[in-house]
Amino acid sequence: MKRIWILLAVVSMVAAWGGCQSGNQVSSKDLVVVEYTDTVRGNNENNQNDWAEFTVDVPVNGPKALVDSIMAFINDHLYEACESNAHFDEKNVTFSKEEMFTDDGKRLFGHYMEKYKPLIQDSLWRSFGQTMKMEAQTDKYVTYGLELFFCGLGCSSQKYYYTFDKSDGHQIKEILSHDNLVRFFEDYPEYNTVGADPWAGASGWKFSPEYEFPTSNCALLDDHFSLVIHGYDNHYLIFDFPYGQIFSYLSPETQSLVEQIGEGEPMLPTYIPKPTDYSEVWMEVDTVNHALLGYLAAAGGPHVSTLTHYEPEQKLYPKWVYTISGSEASTVFLFIYSRGPLLYSNEALVCTYDEDYYLQPAKLFVQEGKSDSLLSCKWYDYVTKSKDEFPFEEVDENRFGIHYDQFTRRLYVPVMEGQESVTEKQNENCYTGRYKVLQFNGKEFVPAGTDGAWWLNTDLRNYKRTIINRRTSDGIEQIDLMSDSTYRRTAWKGAKTLDDLRKKPDEVKVSKEMFR
Repeated sequence: MKRIWILLAVVSMVAAWGGCQSGNQVSSKDLVVVEYTDTVRGNNENNQNDWAEFTVDVPVNGPKALVDSIMAFINDHLYEACESNAHFDEKNVTFSKEEMFTDDGKRLFGHYMEKYKPLIQDSLWRSFGQTMKMEAQTDKYVTYGLELFFCGLGCSSQKYYYTFDKSDGHQIKEILSHDNLVRFFEDYPEYNTVGADPWAGASGWKFSPEYEFPTSNCALLDDHFSLVIHGYDNHYLIFDFPYGQIFSYLSPETQSLVEQIGEGEPMLPTYIPKPTDYSEVWMEVDTVNHALLGYLAAAGGPHVSTLTHYEPEQKLYPKWVYTISGSEASTVFLFIYSRGPLLYSNEALVCTYDEDYYLQPAKLFVQEGKSDSLLSCKWYDYVTKSKDEFPFEEVDENRFGIHYDQFTRRLYVPVMEGQESVTEKQNENCYTGRYKVLQFNGKEFVPAGTDGAWWLNTDLRNYKRTIINRRTSDGIEQIDLMSDSTYRRTAWKGAKTLDDLRKKPDEVKVSKEMFR
């Protein structure tokens, strides 16, 4: 994705330059930006080690209302940064904001540097960085990120996001309300605490309803939502959520801009991992040598490692690669893939890399499954082929397979149970709705007992086996067999996806007889 955006940026810059040269520039439906950057260094013995760095994506083409709005936004923040770095006393004003502004994107940045550079060189009293980058663009909105960095006796950083509606250029004032954000954290308690990381010097963070989250902490990105937490040991922390998870909490205006996960496609809770700065890891299948390969991008180009071999009559299906920060500043990679077409026939490899950047498998977790069996256990109310149509009417690769929760560092392995098939009158390995849990302790995954489905409300994970999970005319219901041989029916009104089941249910009933 990053490579694609870089390519688009280069193409956009060339197109914008050509258009300006010819004088026949035509407004584009998309915002076209050019990056400008400059570094100002102190020029006397008191500040010669200090610097101020500015990087700005300036619009040079696009819908006029959008360009005008973003130019005003850039002018506001560039002016504030230049003025504050040009004087020890921020009350002094050298130039007015109005005389600094120009609606010519190509002239704006140079105009600021020409006027302020000599003043900043003489007045620097700290090291400072300001970056304003376009971080997302869709058919409906553009999102800019503003990052600030300060260094004096110590260093700190801040990050803010600003989203603009492409239809008329206005800035979105409320992405989600404070009350809705508090409700979101209450519904998803696993996001309420971030553990300390002594290797990174971070003391941790804990959610509080009193915590203020202004709109500038919220980002609408291409395919997910981001939330910035400030004050994380003088720096910031970013939580990423899929739109399917947070959509119902967003303001009506924001909901009209983003695309909710399509109806009939469940979106399970996830914590989207950030790629590391020094490596990129992916999987490929070598069908000639029948091997699963791991690629690690490092200095000198990608390094290729053979992770495992498979039998020629089998097929491998790569799924996910997770990057996990281990103890002693090490990095662990979790590879999830499956042998054969069954989604719940998953395996997971845990790898580290050696000094030559080759991946070394450390441990293997396997979940067995028959390649062509029917998932037709008697506690489901209809028969369906597991590789085509799972119960609940949608194919979801995480639900019946191994799932890794990046936030809690837990690996969920489905518990399969031999049951007599309704149609074939034979025993089969069938999904029970419960999971073996493996906890990453900084070095490896260790057993941590069993648990119910991770997408369920935490108070509802104490069942023995899932009997039915299905849609109803007004939502979703789940029927579970409990350890005391009673049955529990749980209902969520208005629920559309499995993700909605993280919330507190509207109805819970217990009976000695099976619900119909």
